[in-house]
Parts: sequence; C-alpha cells; structure tokens
Amino acid sequence: MFLKLLCNPAAGRGRAHRHVWEAERYLRSRGAEVDTEESTSPDDLTRRAAESSRAGYDRIIICGGDGSLNLAVREYELGRTPMALLPLGSGDDFANVCGIPRSLKKACDVAVDGRVRHVDVATANGYRYMGVAGLGFDSEVNEYANQNGRYLSGSLVYLYAIFRVLPKFKPHRVRISTGNGTREEEIMFAAVGNSRQYGGGIRIAPEARIDDHQLDVCIVHRTSIGQLLTTLPRAYNGSHVKKSFVETGRGLEFRFESEEPLKVFGDGEHLTETPVTFGLAERQLPIVVP
Repeated sequence: MFLKLLCNPAAGRGRAHRHVWEAERYLRSRGAEVDTEESTSPDDLTRRAAESSRAGYDRIIICGGDGSLNLAVREYELGRTPMALLPLGSGDDFANVCGIPRSLKKACDVAVDGRVRHVDVATANGYRYMGVAGLGFDSEVNEYANQNGRYLSGSLVYLYAIFRVLPKFKPHRVRISTGNGTREEEIMFAAVGNSRQYGGGIRIAPEARIDDHQLDVCIVHRTSIGQLLTTLPRAYNGSHVKKSFVETGRGLEFRFESEEPLKVFGDGEHLTETPVTFGLAERQLPIVVP
C-alpha cells in the first residue's frame, strides 16, 4: 500500500509534529510504503493535500486535528483517493464521530486496514468544512479561542473562551432563509452541522449524521446571559435542544444575512462572513474508518 502522510506541524500545539515520525515508522512496519511531508503554512497544507489527492496514492493520511482536516479538504479532489486521519489535534471531533481511536498505533491500523466510508462535505459560501460551522456567539468564542488558547487543549480551550466572551456578548439580528421561508430574528448564535459535535465534544447538533445528505441547524434565539450560561453545559450531551429558545431543523440549505458582517467559523477555522449560504458539496469524501 502506497501512503501519503501529510502532517500539520502546528496541530495539537505541536503534538502532530512530535508524533509524525513515530507514525511513519509504525506504518512502514505494517508493510506500507510511506511518503511523509510536513506543511509550512495553512495554504501549503491545502495545496499539498490537493496535489496528493491526484497523485496516485492508495490513501492520504492527515496527521492533525479538525482544523488540519478542514485545510486538507478545501481543494481536495472529492470522490477519488480515500483520506485517513491520525487524530493529533486539540479537539479531534470529526475523528471521534468516525470512531477513529485516539491511540496513534490504533489510528495507524485503521488507516491501513479500515474500510472506506463516503461522507458528506458541507459548504459555507462555497468554502468546504466537515464538522460544524457557526456565526454569532459561536464564532466569537472560536475566534477568541484561536487567539488566546495556546496553552490549553480540547474542550478546555472553548470553556475558557466562553467565559471570556460571554459577559460582553450582545445578540445579533439576522435574516434566516430556509425551505420554510424567510424571517428576521434576534439570535445568540446559529450552528450548521454536517457532524454532530465540535469544541472537544459539544454535541450542538446531536441528530446530525455525516452521510445523510442533509445539514442540521441549531439556532439559539435571544435569551438572557444567565440562561445561555446554564444551557451551554447541556450541549455536551445534546439536551440543550429541549430548551424553548433553542430551535433545530434539517435541510439542504440555510442562509443567514445581517446588517453588519458576522464572521463564520467552521471546524475551528475562519471561513467567510455573512451573508452566508450553507449547503453541501456535490461529491462526498471517501474516508477510512474502523
């Protein structure tokens, strides 16, 4: 088996860089031929992944987390070379949903022996993402976490960011367009999930499935800071959807507009701004799972 091992050295606060060569040695011990590269920038990772998807490898292995996966899939040739994951990021939510082990050797075993599953690829204004994208409080937390959470990992980054952003947060008025029409609302945030979770285990769209050809939306309407604060912990098991100010839905496309541009983050990465249309890519991504 001819494998491309593509590492984002910054992933997991350098965790991916520390373990990529260990992964290469183990994959070679499994009889694979391995071509290993480390990216030098986010754009470089996107370019290398796109080129590798057309280069004749049996499988492309992404060594990193959700952000690395996001960068790798942006220009990847969908429907062609299967992609595998070594979850060495901070949150690794998409790998978790796919059932990929956190153990490096076990994840390598999946990359070699696993079956190929075809999963949906979501888009925000045409920019691809695999897990969850959002706007409002959701994105402000993401931005703060990216800028200030360098010494934390996993859900701790997002918990820290939530408590820093929350006191100053103001609801946003947006125009929401779905298959049921258009309306204006004041919301705390909206999240559109191809997958059920983000932020190191927050099940914001608990019913989302990565291969059902649909997107799941979770809209948290205007509420008090206290209500939001007491509701957020319930998102770890998905019970937040029972709250009266939380709206969920499913569809092929959702559009959000606002008077002032709101940043949209997906898989922890900045993608675009409002007005934004969420949809699905025409082709699916073949990904290696247990």
